[in-house]
Amino acid sequence: MTIRAVVVDDDKETLNLFCDLLTSHKIKIVGKGYNGQEAVFLYQKLKPDVIFLDDSMPVYGGVDALQKIKELNPNAIVIMIIEKMKLNTELILNRLHPSALFHEPIDIDEIIQKTHQLCLPAKDELENMHKTMITLTLKNTLLELGNDSLEKVITMLHKDHNISLDDCYDNPDALKQVLQDLFGESYNDILNSIKENLKEISTKSHTTNFINDLNA
Repeated sequence: MTIRAVVVDDDKETLNLFCDLLTSHKIKIVGKGYNGQEAVFLYQKLKPDVIFLDDSMPVYGGVDALQKIKELNPNAIVIMIIEKMKLNTELILNRLHPSALFHEPIDIDEIIQKTHQLCLPAKDELENMHKTMITLTLKNTLLELGNDSLEKVITMLHKDHNISLDDCYDNPDALKQVLQDLFGESYNDILNSIKENLKEISTKSHTTNFINDLNA
């Protein structure tokens, strides 16, 4: 998953350097701004996964932008970068709750780690997404053979292995056995159909491993 970011800082040299660092860590910069007003506009227009705001910008600063963005989307991921914390600023930030707060000079590795933590799904959530994706692919592939084929596979999975189609991600050997018993010499054709359908939605390693288990 690519993280899409907007970066806003009135110091163009600092902004460009920071953007280069983010890009080198596989964070895609979709917009750059130089004041708080541009930050709000870019957030509304581009809907990034995260927006980085420098606090000390003239006229309409980072805190002003944070407040407006939070009004637009209370769940917005906003990372604030503060040069010098003032009491009034601290009080406002405590009320607005930015997603993360970093003080200059910044630690880029710490910022990258926090950005990934905030923007990327948790490992368990990703695993569930993979399972759902493969289950839907299996169902669609079998439906291409006809509703009867799908029903037969579901029935045999339950009867012979006490699992459902949803469980095949964790039990590829059971699925392989059922498909071979039902379709015999046509098994390889079905396996190729599953491969092709998975290619359309993912080339990730989890799908490769699943197919390798069915092909073993």
